[in-house]
Amino acid sequence: MTSANDAFVATHTVPAWGADLWSLPDPDADPGHQPVAELPGGTEVQVVERRPDGWVRLTARGGPQGWTDGRHLEAITPDESVDADAMELIAQLQGALSACSQLLEDVKDGRIDPESFRSRAFRAGLVLRDEEAWMWDFASGWHCYDGIGLRRVDLSAEEQP
Repeated sequence: MTSANDAFVATHTVPAWGADLWSLPDPDADPGHQPVAELPGGTEVQVVERRPDGWVRLTARGGPQGWTDGRHLEAITPDESVDADAMELIAQLQGALSACSQLLEDVKDGRIDPESFRSRAFRAGLVLRDEEAWMWDFASGWHCYDGIGLRRVDLSAEEQP
């Protein structure tokens, strides 16, 4: 079971027809027993305990916990290549920002002239990756060009590429 200190990690989704959650793994043991919650189809859940008979104890993000027949849950398989690609892009963008910051310090302290800053900042703030060009603009942040259009991209701490 997840506690307030544990991060929720979705491991499965509820089938399209939904799922009932029970306080015990065998609702037939008490004929008058009612479900503690009903989860709609597609709800992401974390399986925290599994029994040999197919019943699982699960929790939903910020929501109910209980037992259900786990044989119909759909496993979520993480796409590790997407995570690795995103982390590589983030590292490249952070490196570009670091180089641009250093150039700002250099021009401010008089180590380079404004024209040198302009040409070096352009190269430092340009990240070419696959079929995209990421460009840093000191006034408005990151922009991504994919060959069709240019869009501004907000890369705040909560939202990464």
